[in-house]
Amino acid sequence: MPSVEPYDMLAAGYDVVMAHVDYEFWSAYVHRLLSRHADDAGIDEVVELGGGTGTFALNLKRRGGYRYLLTDGSAPMLAEARSKIAEAGENIRCVEARFPGVTRAGLGLAHPVDAVVLVYDGLNYLLEEADVRALFRRVAALIRPGGVFVFDQSTPANSEDHASGFTDEGTEGDFSYVRESCYDPETRRHVTVFELSVGGRQGRERHVQRAYPPQDIRALLHESPLTVEAAYDGFSTDPAHERSHRVHWVTRRAPD
Repeated sequence: MPSVEPYDMLAAGYDVVMAHVDYEFWSAYVHRLLSRHADDAGIDEVVELGGGTGTFALNLKRRGGYRYLLTDGSAPMLAEARSKIAEAGENIRCVEARFPGVTRAGLGLAHPVDAVVLVYDGLNYLLEEADVRALFRRVAALIRPGGVFVFDQSTPANSEDHASGFTDEGTEGDFSYVRESCYDPETRRHVTVFELSVGGRQGRERHVQRAYPPQDIRALLHESPLTVEAAYDGFSTDPAHERSHRVHWVTRRAPD
């Protein structure tokens, strides 16, 4: 089975693979965080990094009535998002862009925005701390003084506590997949291999993520132009802890 670039084939069935994700719940949670941490200027314009096929964007935009820009580094994923957004009749601009290299000029933004969002393990795809540092610098340049950056991360505890739950398969129409994952606690690398069939085409995708301990992300944020407003455990407003499986961070660009 030939190897292909991540999301080259998976994009066609990404929504099948992610059918277990409650995007309405997740978007409602992020909307609450944005509302809770908005400054007096409020939040009107949102940029989502790593927006995939657009399901989260559609849900979050409807929640908050935001002006919305969706970005993703995969052209096939972005094509799926554009199709879905057009079918829904929503006004969401889509731009192909890889993080951590995003810039306002590259996104066609004439001014800083109120908020940036990056969810569902997007940060975990950055395998080196230097890339995380670059992401934080780039995001700080995207948002206005007082604006917020909400992102999440999957932690080593999540991978360690769910080591037996990373193999599955599924089929819908002419798309089918087999997913196998493994986690190396020494390198904190989480490798997922998809064997895919799309319309008779066969291919294998290899996805690699790094599970950062929350204290490492906090240290990297401390070095960045962003300040930490909160680190929440899972989908709650309880403080994150060393065994949190997922941490939602709320950070802010300091007012000038």
